[in-house]
Amino acid sequence: MGRRVVNVAIASVGGQGGLTLSRVLAVAAVYDGFSVRTGETLGMAQRFGSVVSYVRFGDSVLSPTFSEGEADYLIGLELVEALRALRLLKPGGLALVASVVKPPLSASLRREELPAEALLEEISRYARTVRVPAVELALRVGNPRAVNMVMLGVFAATSGTPSDSSIRRAIAEVVPARWVESSVRAYELGRSFVLSGS
Repeated sequence: MGRRVVNVAIASVGGQGGLTLSRVLAVAAVYDGFSVRTGETLGMAQRFGSVVSYVRFGDSVLSPTFSEGEADYLIGLELVEALRALRLLKPGGLALVASVVKPPLSASLRREELPAEALLEEISRYARTVRVPAVELALRVGNPRAVNMVMLGVFAATSGTPSDSSIRRAIAEVVPARWVESSVRAYELGRSFVLSGS
């Protein structure tokens, strides 16, 4: 039986590790034998700008990006960006969102107050949503920058793909050596957050 194409959109602010997350996911899917394509759109500046990464994997993937309403999963590393990227999610798709508000620089300059709870409620109105206390989990492994790996664990446990062994290999390959151990632990906490039903 052929494996369908899985479309994943990753919404983040520059500097949060959204591109690292997309690379780990893509490399893990390659290890699992999938055809993989990735692409991204970067906002005004790489640091603090809007970043949307596209990861597609399956039997045969030709294009690196997809259109609005075609993502099976939206992984949001930041709530404002997750809300903005909701248009990519297909009806019935799943939003996996970190409870993080770190608006892009343009919003910060306008001093907008964006409460996390209001953003989460808005996202939940439009999509099936898994809320993740990703910062707390990342801090538990002593690496506050590992929110992206927590969310990788949440995605893997929710979607059942790529395989656990391929993800661990991909983390070791993509993440700088000094962060590999805490990244793997953050990934494991994200997985168990879903699998234990927390």
